[in-house]
Amino acid sequence: MYSKLQIFNLTLGALLLTKPIADTESDKSNEAKVLNLNYPIALAQTLQDLDLDSTSERTALELIEELSNEEWLYLYKYPNNCAFLRRIVSGYVKDNRSTHIPKSTGTRNGIKVIYTNEPNAVAEYIHKDINLNSLNPSAGLALVYRLAFLSTSLLVGKGALNIRRDIQASYAFYKTEAQAHDRLENETFEDLAIDSEFVEARTS
Repeated sequence: MYSKLQIFNLTLGALLLTKPIADTESDKSNEAKVLNLNYPIALAQTLQDLDLDSTSERTALELIEELSNEEWLYLYKYPNNCAFLRRIVSGYVKDNRSTHIPKSTGTRNGIKVIYTNEPNAVAEYIHKDINLNSLNPSAGLALVYRLAFLSTSLLVGKGALNIRRDIQASYAFYKTEAQAHDRLENETFEDLAIDSEFVEARTS
C-alpha cells in the first residue's frame, strides 16, 4: 500500500508544500535531504509508539552468558534493529500477571542486553526495518505526520509553530485509528472471567 516515495510526498502535502519528490534517493532538493535525514527516526518512533500486533515478529534470543550470583539467570543479546521489545514469549497468546515473564534491559560491555530467568528465550518485538506494505492505512498516515512533525522547522520556516500543532493533532488521530484497526484484526476471544482476580482467587 505504501512506499517510501509515497510517504515522502504525503509528508510534503501535510506541510502544505506542493512540489513532489520524484525519487527519494536521487532527488537533491532540500526537501528530499531533510526527509531522508528524519525518516529513520520517524519510522522507529512511530513503530514504537503505535506498538501494533501486525508489525511485531518473534526471534530466538542469542544467549551471551548464564549468570551466577545475580538476580537474573540468563543474559541475552538485544535483537538487532529492534524498535521496541514487547515481551518474552510465554506460550500464551496474551499474558496476564501470572504468565508474564519478567525481563530487564541494560548494557554490558557496551552491548545492549536483556536479562531474564527464561531459558531458550524467544522475544516478541517491533522490527525497525519493516515492509511499509504491512502498515494499515492509518498507521502509514501516522508515519507521515510524525515525519512531517520532525521536518517542519527545516522545511516550512515561518509559521512552523502553527503547522506543528495541526500535525500533532493529526498524528494523534491516525495513531488512534491505526491501533483500533490493529485490535480488530488481531482480536482473540477471552472470557472476561479469566482475567478477574476475584474469580482467580476463588478457583485456584
